[in-house]
Amino acid sequence: MNIPKTTLSFFLVLLCFTSIITSQTKVACVGDSVTWGFKIKDRAENSYPVQLQELLGPDYAVKNFGHSGATALRNGHKPYVEKPAYQNSLDFLPNIVIIHLGLNDQGLNNWPQHKEEFIADYLELIHSYQQLKSTPKVIICQMTPSLSGHHWFEEGMRESYQEIQLKIKEISVLAEVDIIDLQHSLERFPEYYSDDLHPDKNGAKIIAQKSYGAITGDYGGLKLGLLFGENMVLQRNQPIVISGTANAAETLTIRFNNIKKNAIVATDGTWKVTFPAMKAGGPFKLKIQTTTSKEIILNKVYIGEVWLASGQSNMAFSTKRMEHATTVLQDSMNPNIHLIAFTPQPNKGRVFSLKKLATCNADDFFKTNGWQQANRNNISEFSAIAYSYAYHLQKSLGVPVGIICNAVGGSPTQSWISRKTMETSHPTVDLLNDTYFHPMVQPWLSERKTENFKKLKSTGLKARHPFDPTFLYDAGISPLQHFNIAGVIWYQGESNAERPQFHSLLFKQLVTDWRTTWNKPKMPFYFVQLSSLNRPTWGQFRAAQNRLQSIPNTGMAVSSDLGHPTDVHPTKKWEIGRRLSLISLAKNYSKKMEFFGPTLDYINVKKNTLVVHFTHANGLQTINNAPLTDIQIAGNDLKFKPAMAKIKGNTLILSVKQLKNPRFVKYGYEPYTTGNLINKAGLPASTFSNLNL
Repeated sequence: MNIPKTTLSFFLVLLCFTSIITSQTKVACVGDSVTWGFKIKDRAENSYPVQLQELLGPDYAVKNFGHSGATALRNGHKPYVEKPAYQNSLDFLPNIVIIHLGLNDQGLNNWPQHKEEFIADYLELIHSYQQLKSTPKVIICQMTPSLSGHHWFEEGMRESYQEIQLKIKEISVLAEVDIIDLQHSLERFPEYYSDDLHPDKNGAKIIAQKSYGAITGDYGGLKLGLLFGENMVLQRNQPIVISGTANAAETLTIRFNNIKKNAIVATDGTWKVTFPAMKAGGPFKLKIQTTTSKEIILNKVYIGEVWLASGQSNMAFSTKRMEHATTVLQDSMNPNIHLIAFTPQPNKGRVFSLKKLATCNADDFFKTNGWQQANRNNISEFSAIAYSYAYHLQKSLGVPVGIICNAVGGSPTQSWISRKTMETSHPTVDLLNDTYFHPMVQPWLSERKTENFKKLKSTGLKARHPFDPTFLYDAGISPLQHFNIAGVIWYQGESNAERPQFHSLLFKQLVTDWRTTWNKPKMPFYFVQLSSLNRPTWGQFRAAQNRLQSIPNTGMAVSSDLGHPTDVHPTKKWEIGRRLSLISLAKNYSKKMEFFGPTLDYINVKKNTLVVHFTHANGLQTINNAPLTDIQIAGNDLKFKPAMAKIKGNTLILSVKQLKNPRFVKYGYEPYTTGNLINKAGLPASTFSNLNL
């Protein structure tokens, strides 16, 4: 039989096309509205399964089997297994199944009544795919974040979400399936949400990228963590953890200081090895090699003390701008100090440029030139306080010191706290979801954000402002958490000074949050008390900061004597760094030295006088033996009047003519205080009172 050439050509093309189709790896994206693409503009082009198809290419066939509102619970309000999407996904005979369910199960109409059924129902769903004749690989997902703006969040959904995430982890172990962590991948980008439950196309892109890695094992090859690089300092006397990313299942060989370790890259592309604690020294060579012969070699790695310096503009204040900068830059160079600065994208003027707006996200906000040994050029631009602190530490300890600085001018405390922590209390949940002109936010911050973002609407960009709650944690703290540090020095508060009580709540959250981030419940956290400045609440704020030293393993450097009546950026930064170092040297390194000024201990009432007792009061005196200033006492009527003061040994004797039965004292409460009480070491007394003012 003769077959026409055209017919033969058609059959050959059809055979070739059929061969391509049948050789494709089929991926079924199973899930709820996040999978389906609810709220995503042009979802047919931008949902995560579509973006995953683009990443995987023609060797894969990806199909979307999402159903909005679906639950994993079979007794939920909308069980996935009862929807057409489920049967269609089975008929597809996939080779790979990615399941994202749970968001709708957390609802108050589902979880409280049926939570004990969740694991069994989810396992049964997984098994229904595994028993298909295509025997697919099943991958499950930890849920994308449910943001706290949801109206059910504080009515139980917050706790339900956490319970479900833990159960999904348990399910991955029981079913022996891989798991994709979408919570931590997306919680750093709340701006990529269309509402409080649904990621937009940018969020869908992140889901697609995570799914691509889980399917292919391709994570871009061998890379070290953000802070690992030439000239870095690793923390001495504690286990040394080296971490990074690589392609899944790769075997790595890591050599450091004559010790060899091996690691197998996890399915999520992460790896880490732990070396034993080591004494200070260096430089040492660090070499990481893969089975594919790719390698990273760092020739100069040091072991010593590593500290993080953070906060706002007074911490960012550069060495070249401080008082006596010329002398410091000439006489205080120390190559045993290693610096790494994380700085925001610069911008001219108050209105953010398109380039600046494009970097207002957790991945792109900070830039760095890596670790550098201290020299005149890099110290000049580096934080004056951070360098002074490192200099005095190194001078006393005689070991390499690494100092990391990521301070941001104007930043409020709430921008440095994680979402997880801020979502634990109602006042901070409220702040998270009302970032414009919130009564607990200083008005100038809201005004500045409005001014900065004037061009944002016209760009089509999604951006958060650096002053927004959690932004700087997401951009500047979360990426550092796998790098071991000894502790933190902190100078911030100017942008929260109008709300002293609310700041105290935020500060306590901040300290706990960072200690949790580094898994160090006792991590030292030393901070600078605000200086003197003619702004109404600054005296009260300094007093509130003084009380925050009740938090264990904290310490405060007083700077009220170094302030300026009108300049929020006083220039005497070298001394502030030194005072912070005294606290650290005494508390962390057991150096015998005075590290704090006269501190209120207790008060005795003797007839018509108050006798004030102090700790840290050896050689109690005033500057130049002048009369004591900015000290007042009051009776039960709380009408404070300037007191006459007499120093007797290490006590103050205070009185006011015609004031009988005094009870209360306050010192240094003037916003720009002239308080002049010091000890023999020349360290000043903090603003204080025996009344919670």
